[in-house]
Amino acid sequence: MKIREFTLVESKIKWIDIENPNQNDLTDFCKTHNLSQASIQDCLEPDHLPKYEELSPLDFILTRALHIENENSHTIQEMSTKVAIFINAQLIITIHRLPHSFLEDIIHKYVNPQKIDSTHELATKIIKGVLRTYEKYQNKLAAEIDAIEDLIFLKNTKQSFTEALYFLKRQSTIGKKQLLLTREVLNGMQSHHKMSPDLRDVIDLHGKLEMFYDQLIDDVSNLLTIYLSVASQKTNDVMKVLTVFSVFFMPLTFIVGVYGMNFQHMPELSQKYGYVGVWIAMITVSIVFGLWFKRKNWL
Repeated sequence: MKIREFTLVESKIKWIDIENPNQNDLTDFCKTHNLSQASIQDCLEPDHLPKYEELSPLDFILTRALHIENENSHTIQEMSTKVAIFINAQLIITIHRLPHSFLEDIIHKYVNPQKIDSTHELATKIIKGVLRTYEKYQNKLAAEIDAIEDLIFLKNTKQSFTEALYFLKRQSTIGKKQLLLTREVLNGMQSHHKMSPDLRDVIDLHGKLEMFYDQLIDDVSNLLTIYLSVASQKTNDVMKVLTVFSVFFMPLTFIVGVYGMNFQHMPELSQKYGYVGVWIAMITVSIVFGLWFKRKNWL
């Protein structure tokens, strides 16, 4: 477990940042700082969803930052990691399993230069950093959707995209679901703290991200429908060619089948030009079917 402590605003505010704790570490820390045991269990639960709880002596905020290492990730636990915040007017405690670049940016830009005036302002910047991870991944998802769309319509590739589109749709849906739950966190902060320009920016960013993820879900759903239609059309084209060939050869197979029965009394077998006549009949039938298909625009 890695613990860092920062003192702000002339030693009136303290920030304790805990990285990668275990059960025993958090239990001891909980007793020392009089934290809710249920909230600590929420911090340890791998797939707990975002929420805001008004507790004593510290309110509890649970958010999830997107952290996707595998492009085939499709569960909440695989796609995101928790960032828990305990907060009151004098103390803020953050607990997270993985290191996050946005926390380091906050430390370098606002904490060390002493540009933070309150725990509420610090919590707002942390939540904004969490939302930035959704913004970054939204751009990546949009680029992947555009790339697949180009391959389907411009490259005429035979590559299958069904699995890739499924994962894109799943990831977009999970991102949207977590943004909806994060709205509860923002509503809690808005109702318990004075509205500030930073909080307004975070609320605006959240609304924009919800709109973007809605658009992503629509785009990937439409693209999946179009891709399945295109694949079905290609299958129909193949079946059309096979059907044309089968229709050509069906009457020819019938003719050679009749004269291949080898009955003793078949008048045509004794004709001098019977063999040539059968060939002429087969060629004529083929030409007639070819002209018919051409007239119907099937060829």
